[in-house]
Amino acid sequence: MQKEDLTFFRKWFMDYTKNFYSSDPFVRENIELKVKHTNKVCENILLLAKAEKLGEKESLLAETVALFHDLGRFEQFLKYKTFKDSESENHAVLGVKILKKAGILSHLSPEESDIILKAVEYHNLMEIPESASNFPEMLFYSKLIRDADKLDILRIICEDYEEGKECQNPALELYLPDTPECSEAVIEDIMNNRMAKIRDVRNRNDVKLLRLSWVFDINFPKTFVLLKEKRYLKIIMSSLPKTDEIQKVIRHLDAYLEKQLAKK
Repeated sequence: MQKEDLTFFRKWFMDYTKNFYSSDPFVRENIELKVKHTNKVCENILLLAKAEKLGEKESLLAETVALFHDLGRFEQFLKYKTFKDSESENHAVLGVKILKKAGILSHLSPEESDIILKAVEYHNLMEIPESASNFPEMLFYSKLIRDADKLDILRIICEDYEEGKECQNPALELYLPDTPECSEAVIEDIMNNRMAKIRDVRNRNDVKLLRLSWVFDINFPKTFVLLKEKRYLKIIMSSLPKTDEIQKVIRHLDAYLEKQLAKK
């Protein structure tokens, strides 16, 4: 892969996303949100690539994965007005379909094209399929985009939570109610070092806990460092109810993060 390829992909992406801008302020806000998110994920993946000492061609491939990882979000939101896959369609699978239909990866090598398509397809799964372990490069880039993506989703959320105000964009909270309880199943997953499941999420507190549980699916040392430096987990934690149960969860998450940082 060459620099010229990435230049072409960037231009294609910007031309493609321009088709989704709307006079509806809510739609426009969320389309702009995803364009900015894509740019930030590209920045994140390059930070991780540098930390992992990737070469130029490998870094170009990583940035291409980041550029296309949420391609399906634009069509999804325009059509369904939600980012919740279970109430619309799988945005990763949709993104792969769009890339294949456009044919813009056709001039890359079959290996590069397959890595991009699979990394996009896998980036939002609960777990990367075991079959990916048979393809080390594909597995590596899939892990890379999952970390880079999580970092920026947390940034977006924390822009609202940092000052203690409620999230201003209901699409980011999956249109769930702001009720005081927390799901026992979500808390149980966290206390057992597991990512919480979207099916167990009932309200906005559960959404916050779900995102905190992503710390159990972090793959690279640099990601843990960035989580600590940016204080994303701390900011989300500070927005949760001050109950004994939640404080226990917070102590558990803090201890896990510090343990991972100590391995660096």
